[in-house]
Amino acid sequence: MRAATRARRQRGVSLFVVLVMVMLSCLLVVWASRTALFSEMLTGTDSDYQRAFEAAHAMVRDAEFDIMGTRADGKTACKSNAGYVGCRELAGAIFFPNDETDFQNLADALRRASRTCVQGICIGLGGVGNNKFWESKATLKAMTGIGVAATYGAYTGARATAASNPLLISGAGQAPQAWYWVEVLPYNLGANTTAGPAQQFAPDGDNPHVYRITAVAQGLKANSLAVVQALFVRKRVAS
Repeated sequence: MRAATRARRQRGVSLFVVLVMVMLSCLLVVWASRTALFSEMLTGTDSDYQRAFEAAHAMVRDAEFDIMGTRADGKTACKSNAGYVGCRELAGAIFFPNDETDFQNLADALRRASRTCVQGICIGLGGVGNNKFWESKATLKAMTGIGVAATYGAYTGARATAASNPLLISGAGQAPQAWYWVEVLPYNLGANTTAGPAQQFAPDGDNPHVYRITAVAQGLKANSLAVVQALFVRKRVAS
């Protein structure tokens, strides 16, 4: 009788041990699956941001070609007829200025349009730290409006494919997800006549401007917003 009771007690303990082991196994499986899901989310977010970051860099390069007036190969002129200045139409005075007269005409054209930027060319956006328009969704939406920002290849003829970077593709019913703006900043050539790094990288006298490029690319996820800024100076290199 005592042996049978002891056996029943032992079977009860075994059942309890089995239940505990099953519960621990279930918890381990749930923990592993959640860890894998979290790692996959991190990888997807990082991949989306890297894609946006690369698109923003490509936009900066496209803006540089636009300033130089060349196509995406960096050598062929965008337009060769008299109706264009570089990659931009002469009509409307919205083109990158070559001298002070061009700069004043650009400023007047932007003033008539009641905008600081038209077709990606800007004057008077303020300091980099004082006007981070990409940090405000409302301001960024206004800055990416039609006729305000420039999109990839709109003036240089560059083309992107889904295999290269889908964020650069726009048109044909697909809204743009990458934009650039170029601030034209006058440069006082007489401010520094001493030979040194500042003079070495100063713009040429026939084009005394510094161009501040801001490129923004929006990834597929709302938080994947990449912003890249660069300064560009047109300067002849001695051969």
